[in-house]
Amino acid sequence: MFFISVVYVSMDKIQSCLASNMKRYRKQLNLSQEKLAENAGASANYIAMIESGRYFPSLPMLRQIARALNVDSLDLFDKSGFEFQKMEILRKELLENMSKVINMTFDMAE
Repeated sequence: MFFISVVYVSMDKIQSCLASNMKRYRKQLNLSQEKLAENAGASANYIAMIESGRYFPSLPMLRQIARALNVDSLDLFDKSGFEFQKMEILRKELLENMSKVINMTFDMAE
């Protein structure tokens, strides 16, 4: 018998993580919300709404924001509210368990 761990992360935590990281990276680059917006092809109001946790950007916009901040899109979700190391361990565990189930299924079919 195999047990699969499931990690649940609320959308609020995801938005909060994105907001705080986006603001932190923007400030590290000494960019105003207006300049970030210009570089990302968005409005300053839209950037402010994302940084306040009120809006969540589309994936294409997220990518543009990450480029404007000179970071990978995933960096915007790093730490703050996420335990990526734990999630990576659980992901590996899940893949191993799935592989075992698939192998058992093939063994039973033979």
